[in-house]
Amino acid sequence: MLQDLAALTPPLVVCAAFLIGVGWLLRREMAPRRRARRNAAADPADGAARPRRERREHT
Repeated sequence: MLQDLAALTPPLVVCAAFLIGVGWLLRREMAPRRRARRNAAADPADGAARPRRERREHT
């Protein structure tokens, strides 16, 4: 039984590292938009000068 679990350990470690990396990458890439949105909400006079253009997703 323990040998079976030992055989699964390397793939599970790689899978966990991959998922952590994907989460880190997504968080880093989304951060500028979140930061800009938070700053625009804090200072409405600055954001009112020009409307924000929404990004379109390609389907």
